Amino acid sequence: MNTKTNAKAMATTTATTGHARTMRRLRGGRFGKAAGVAFATAFAVTLAATASQAGPVKGRAIETGQEETFGAVGDTTAGLSRIYTDLGNGVVKDVRTGLFWEKKSDDDSIHDWDHVFNWSVGAPWNTTGSAFVMIIEQLNTEPCFAGYCDWRLPTVKELQTIVDFGHSDPAVPSVFHENCTPGCKVETCSCTHAENYWTSSTISGAPAYAWGVNFYFGNDDYQYKPAREHVRAVRGGAVSGTAN
Repeated sequence: MNTKTNAKAMATTTATTGHARTMRRLRGGRFGKAAGVAFATAFAVTLAATASQAGPVKGRAIETGQEETFGAVGDTTAGLSRIYTDLGNGVVKDVRTGLFWEKKSDDDSIHDWDHVFNWSVGAPWNTTGSAFVMIIEQLNTEPCFAGYCDWRLPTVKELQTIVDFGHSDPAVPSVFHENCTPGCKVETCSCTHAENYWTSSTISGAPAYAWGVNFYFGNDDYQYKPAREHVRAVRGGAVSGTAN
């Protein structure tokens, strides 16, 4: 057992021993058994409340969204439940990941779900495409979309977090596709095409290609960077360091 493991084991033992010692003192002291029972009850309630708190939980994945197992029970039981908040300003907050997502509309604005953009105009395959110099730059131009000036393309791992395998065409939770009617705005609707959306992640060893997510079934895909695909901006999370 290495030093780090030993230290962790000792800390756990110390904490457990300390709790047991406190319980014995409460039971045997002037407050008697009733105080010990009260302490144990309060301790259990605190643990339960902590475990049920909404928000990111280290080491826990988000549930897949599948409701039918086809024999694979883990697909319906594994992972944390999804928690989204529509902020009413064209933004959806993912409480579990801390990410803030741009909603898409059908009003011919910058958020219109029909707009498509390229990742790069060509070699050396950097961020010269309209996905960056048009939509991301415009979202980050004062006063900035929803008051935030740190919008960006999501990584492939981030975009995968809004795939819901309980749906298809499009494979997203309802908060990303509801009330999508002609003329609707991001404050009142949410639209997702069942097509490819760009991510910021370039394919290793193939710099002319970038990863994307196809929201028909929710599978990863890749495209030639000069191709035109959909974009959904994101902010927050580990990159920008903001979550409010």
